[in-house]
Amino acid sequence: MPTIDTRSHTYTLRADPQLIDWHRYLDLSQRAGLLAGNGQEHQARTVLSRAEELWGGEPLAGLPGDWARTTRATMADQRFATTLQRIELDLRIGRHHELIPELTALREDRPTDERLAGHLMTALHAAGRQADALAVYPAVVRLLRTRLGTDPGEELTRLHRLMLNGEPLPGTPGRAELVRAADSPAEVAASAPGAPGRHRMIGRRDDLRRVLPGAAAARGGVVTVSAILGMPGVGKTTLALHAADLMREHFPEGYVHLNLRAHVGNQPPLTPEATGALLLRRLGVPATTIPLDADEVFALCAETLSTRRAVLVLDDAANASQIRPLLPPAPAALVIVTSRQRLAELPGSRPVFLDVLPVDDAVALFTDLVGPERSTDRDRVVEIVNRCGLLPLAIELAASRLRARPSWTLDHLARRLSRRGRLAEIRSGSDSIARAFEVSYQYLPPSQRSAFRLLGLYPGPDFGVHAAAALLGRTVDETDQVLEALLNCHLLIEITPERYQLHDLLRDFAVALGVEDDLRESSVDRLLRFALSAADQADHLLYPRRSRAELLTDHQFHDLEAILADMAMDSAESARAWLEAEIATLIALAAHAHRVGRAETGAWLAHVLAGHLDAEAYWSEAQDMHRAAAALWQSQTNDLQEAWALSDLGATLANASHYDPAVEALERSLALARREGDPDATANALGLLGRLRWNQSRLHEALALQEEVLAIRIQQDDQLNAARCLANIGILHRSVGNSEAAQAAYDSALPCARDFNDRVLELRILNNLGELHSSSGRNAEARSTFERILEIGDGLMPPVELSVVRVNLAGTLRIPAELDRALSLHRAALTTFREVGSVRYEADGLNSLGQTMSSAGRHEEALDQHATALQLARSIGAAREEAAALRGLGRCEAALGNTTAARAQLTAAIHLAEQVDIADEAALARSALANLEPKSSNNLHS
Repeated sequence: MPTIDTRSHTYTLRADPQLIDWHRYLDLSQRAGLLAGNGQEHQARTVLSRAEELWGGEPLAGLPGDWARTTRATMADQRFATTLQRIELDLRIGRHHELIPELTALREDRPTDERLAGHLMTALHAAGRQADALAVYPAVVRLLRTRLGTDPGEELTRLHRLMLNGEPLPGTPGRAELVRAADSPAEVAASAPGAPGRHRMIGRRDDLRRVLPGAAAARGGVVTVSAILGMPGVGKTTLALHAADLMREHFPEGYVHLNLRAHVGNQPPLTPEATGALLLRRLGVPATTIPLDADEVFALCAETLSTRRAVLVLDDAANASQIRPLLPPAPAALVIVTSRQRLAELPGSRPVFLDVLPVDDAVALFTDLVGPERSTDRDRVVEIVNRCGLLPLAIELAASRLRARPSWTLDHLARRLSRRGRLAEIRSGSDSIARAFEVSYQYLPPSQRSAFRLLGLYPGPDFGVHAAAALLGRTVDETDQVLEALLNCHLLIEITPERYQLHDLLRDFAVALGVEDDLRESSVDRLLRFALSAADQADHLLYPRRSRAELLTDHQFHDLEAILADMAMDSAESARAWLEAEIATLIALAAHAHRVGRAETGAWLAHVLAGHLDAEAYWSEAQDMHRAAAALWQSQTNDLQEAWALSDLGATLANASHYDPAVEALERSLALARREGDPDATANALGLLGRLRWNQSRLHEALALQEEVLAIRIQQDDQLNAARCLANIGILHRSVGNSEAAQAAYDSALPCARDFNDRVLELRILNNLGELHSSSGRNAEARSTFERILEIGDGLMPPVELSVVRVNLAGTLRIPAELDRALSLHRAALTTFREVGSVRYEADGLNSLGQTMSSAGRHEEALDQHATALQLARSIGAAREEAAALRGLGRCEAALGNTTAARAQLTAAIHLAEQVDIADEAALARSALANLEPKSSNNLHS
C-alpha cells in the first residue's frame, strides 16, 4: 500500500516501484534490451510497445522549479533513447514504411541528430525510395556545417557510401524482401512485419477459418470485415495478426497494424478522424495530401479501402463508431477488427467470438512456451492451464513465470495457482492478468462496476436474470440492461439464452475488488431468500401434495414478489424447466447459506428441493445437504424439522443403496415425528421405511409399515397420498405371491391418480400393472403397457424410473428375433443406473440382461452378468436381487451342462427366497430346479 511520509517540511512517496509508471517504463526498456540482445526482436518490440503506452503527456506537468525541469529533461532523453531502440528493432524486422512518417516527424525536432538521419535513410532505402534516402545525407551535412561547424560522423558517411554503391545495408532485409515503391498503390505495399507465419499461433483452426475471407474475396472480390471479439486475454490480437500474415500475399498492396487504444489505460482511444489520418499515413498516403476536415478524411479512407488490396488489422476498437466512418460499403482491403466490445453496429461485419482454448491447445501453448523438457507431466500441465482458466494470456504469463524461475517445478507452480488469490500468481514482471481485467473494469460506468462486483458473489456456476435481479437488488428490466452491457464488453458469458456466467478468473477479479460488508450481506440474503421462495413454488407445482413441511411465515418474501411474478412459473412444465436450469446453483446456494451464517435458509432449501433431488438422482449432493440440515435442527432442538430432514436423508441414502445408514436415519425420524405427534411427518417416515424394507426383501415388515401409512392417510382424508401408498402395497402383495390383492390395490390407486392428474403416479402404477401382467404370463399385455409408458413418460418420469421400464420392456421382447433392441434397452438402462449410483437397480438390470442373453443362447456371457449382479446384491444386502442372480447362474450352468453347479445355485436361490419370504422368486427358482434337464436351456420368451 503506497504511503506518504513527512520529513523536514517535505513529503516522500513510499511505494512499490512497479506501481510507478516511470520505474515500470525503465524496467520494460531494460527487458527489451535483453530480449533484443538474445535475438528475440519481436518480443522486444512488444515490450517496448507496452512501455510506450505508459506515457500520457508531459511528465510532472505544471510542476515548477529546477528539479522538475531537470527531471523532465532527463526523462525526455530516456524516452528518446528508448524510441531509438524501438526504431532500430523496427528496421531489423522490416517495418520500413511505418517508420518513414515517424522518423520524418522526429527529425523536425532533432534535425542534426545523425542517428535519426541514418534510420530515415535506411527506411527510405529499404522501401525502395533510394532518391529520397540519398537526399537526406546532404541536408544533414548542410545543417551540421551551418549550426555546429562540423561534418557527419563515420557511421552516417559509410551508410551514404553503401547506398551510392548499391551495396546491402547493415541490419536490413535482403533485396528479395524489399518492396519497391512507385506511384501505383500496388508498389506502396508496407513491408512490416515480414513473411507470413511471423505471428505464431497454436490451435484456433476453426476460428481462423471464420476470420479468413473466402476464395472469391482472396482472388479480388468484395471482402467482408472480420470482427474478432472476446474477453481480455483470450487471444484476439494473436489470431488477427496470424490471419493477416497468412493473407498478405493475396492482399499485397499494404499492411497496417493499428492499435486503436480502447484499453491502453493511460491514453484515450483514437478518435475516428485520428484513426483515419493515421491509417492513411500507414498506407503511404503523403501527409501533405491528407485533409484536415474529418468528413474528407473519412471519404478518402473509404475510397482508398475500396480499391486498395491491403491488409488492415484495427486492434482494440472501443466501439463501432470508431471504425464505421472509415469503411466503404464494398471494401477491397482485408479489414480485421479486434475488440472487447460486441460491435453489433458495425455493418456487414462477420463476428468471430473467441472462447477460451480447448484443453489440448492450452497444454500445447504452455508446452511451447516453457519447452518440452519442463512440461513432461501432462496431468500437472492440465491442472495448471485449468487454473489459468484456459485463457491464453493467463497461460502465457504463468509459463513466462515458470521459465524465468529455473528452480521451480510444475508441482510448485500448480500449488501456487491453487492458493486463494491466484490472480496475484498469474503475472510475469510488470504484466498480470489482473491488469488486463482492470483496464476493462475502469471503462465501466459506476452502476455496471457495482453490478460486476456483486455478481462475483454469486456462488453457483451460472445464473439467470431473475436470480441476478435478486442479488443486485434491481428490477428485472434494470438487471437485464446491466447484464447486456457487461455481456457487450465480454466481462460476462452467455452460455444459453439469458443464462450467464463469469469466467473463473473474472470471478476472482470481481471478488478481489470487494463489496462493502453491509451491501454483501443484504445482497446474499436477498439471493438466498429468492432461491428458497422460487424453489418452494417450483416444488409445489411439480410435486403436488408431496409430504413435506411448509415454509414458516417469516420465510415469505414480499420484497421479491415482482421478481417472482416476472418468472411466470405457473405450471409443472415451467417449474421443471426452471429447476433443471437452476439445480446446480441451488445446490451450491444451500451449501453457501451454511457458510455465510444463513444456515436455516440452507436447511429449508434442502427440504423443499428434496423431492426433485431424489427424482433426478442427485443423491450424493442431497446427502450432504440433508445431513447439514439435520445437524442444524438438532442443534436447535427443533425435533419436527429434524424429523423431516432425517426422512429426506434416509430416502436419499436408500436410493443410493446405503441401507444401514438409511435405516438409522429413518428410524430416528419416525421416533421424533411420533413424539411430536405430527401425522404427516409420521406417515412420511413410515412410508420411506416401508420402501426401504422392501428393498431389503423384508416384505412382511414392509407391508405392515405401508398399511400403517394407509391408515393415517385415510384418517387425514389425503386421497392422493393414500393412492401412492396403495401403489406400494400392490408391489408388496405381488412379491409375496398375492396377485389378486396386488391387482385390487392398483385398481384402487389408478383412478385416484388420474382424478388428481398426477401423471407420474399414473405411469408408476401402469408399470406395476405391466410387471403383474408379465409375472402372470400375459406377455403381450405387459409389453403394450411398457411401450405406452415409454412413449408418453419421457420428460415426466424421473430418469431412473424410465430406465426400470426399459428393463421391463426388454424382458417382454421376442428373443432372439428382437435381441438387438433388447440389448439396446438394457445398455441404456444400465448406463443410467451406474451414472446415478443405484447398486440395487444395476444388479436388477444385470440379471435381466443375463436372462436375455441366456434366452439367445449366449450362456457364458449371461453367466458373467449374473455373477456381477450377485456381487452387487450381496454388497448392499439386496436379497431379492441376490436370489435372482443365483437363479440366473443356475439356469446358465444347466444350459452349459454343469448340472451339479446348476443344482447348487438353484437350491441356494430357493433357500434365500424362502428365508425372506419372496414368494414369486422362490417359485421361479423351484420351477427351474424341477426342469433341470438338458433341453431346459432352450426356453425362449414368447
